[in-house]
Amino acid sequence: MRLNRFFLLLFLGVTACHPRPLDDMILADVALKAAQKVKAEVLAPDTYRKAENFYLRAKKDYNEGYFDSAKKFANQARQTAEQAEYQSVVKQTELKGGMIEPESSTPSLENPAEEENE
Repeated sequence: MRLNRFFLLLFLGVTACHPRPLDDMILADVALKAAQKVKAEVLAPDTYRKAENFYLRAKKDYNEGYFDSAKKFANQARQTAEQAEYQSVVKQTELKGGMIEPESSTPSLENPAEEENE
């Protein structure tokens, strides 16, 4: 009887130390909604679909108690949704006829005198 209690307490202690990845799930959900807002499902459909699939897998694993796997898939969903959002914004900019300037062509703030002479 004492041995059963010991193993029950040990099991409860181990499972209690395993935190639920709620923050990761929320961030993935927000990233997917941000991608939807910029029409990523139309402008970057493959990447957006991957993000959705990662998120659905994360939700499934979370509901089944596989928190390590849920965290991994939630993070993949967030990163992929962010990529889809970026691809969508780039495509929208291209469709509007604008060009995205590379970071190296932005004016330097290190020497403002150079900008005044130009």
